[in-house]
Amino acid sequence: MVDQPPFLFLHIPRTAGTTLNCLLERNFPPGAVLSLYSREDFEQNAVIDRSRLDGIRLIQGHVLLTDYDAFTFYDAPVRAVTFLREPVSRVISEYHFLRTWPEQHLYDLLNRENISLAEYVTSDRKLLRYKGGNFMTRVLSGLDPDSRPEEALSRAKSNLRDRFVAFGLTEDFDASLLLLADVMGLADLLYERQNSLRRPEAARATDEERELVASRNVLDAALHQFAKELFAARVAAGGKAFAIRLARHKLLVAKFRKLCCLLDARAGASGGAIENPKK
Repeated sequence: MVDQPPFLFLHIPRTAGTTLNCLLERNFPPGAVLSLYSREDFEQNAVIDRSRLDGIRLIQGHVLLTDYDAFTFYDAPVRAVTFLREPVSRVISEYHFLRTWPEQHLYDLLNRENISLAEYVTSDRKLLRYKGGNFMTRVLSGLDPDSRPEEALSRAKSNLRDRFVAFGLTEDFDASLLLLADVMGLADLLYERQNSLRRPEAARATDEERELVASRNVLDAALHQFAKELFAARVAAGGKAFAIRLARHKLLVAKFRKLCCLLDARAGASGGAIENPKK
């Protein structure tokens, strides 16, 4: 039997990806997961020999595919999965998270210069240029949505529908897990929320700011709507059996999270601005 290519979780920031990462890591053998997030991660894994890559079953990180026509990474085939989120909420959450978490490389810049949300989504600075405008379309298409908007959106949609082996929606996280589990062979689906802002980010933006973010993410809004419709069709295809699985899964997760909260309280864990921050 020929080994299948590794899965690649293309992690779009603030889509519940850290929560998903923790869950995924429990479902793969030790040493079979390659995480690419920090500068050190990328430096240490700039080149990987084929023998090591053959032992990797999951690659996860804020990465782009090497080739969007062949869906490769490290010039080797991968089975890509991803999560999407309503773009206005995603961008606002990302901005406030980056201002809240000192471990992030933009923390100093955003706070030292008191960069506003409006500046964040409109800036031409090198570090901010692609952050606030149609980032999901850029990542899923491999194209520049500023210079090729219609082509980038069309390609992002077709890639999501035809090339990604699975995808999820942050807003429907539990149903998304079941769909991913069927494709990726996941058995352990219990989770705690990770790296989540405790204060709802929507409360941190004015109507004017939200309108500005929306105006900068028209393509992402169209992509997200397309994803919602495709996702709904895939859930509906599961019929009553999927609905029963989902109800049972939600019940188990609720019990698990309640137990985790009790254990945290017993251990004296204090609540900060970020719930279960990434280590």
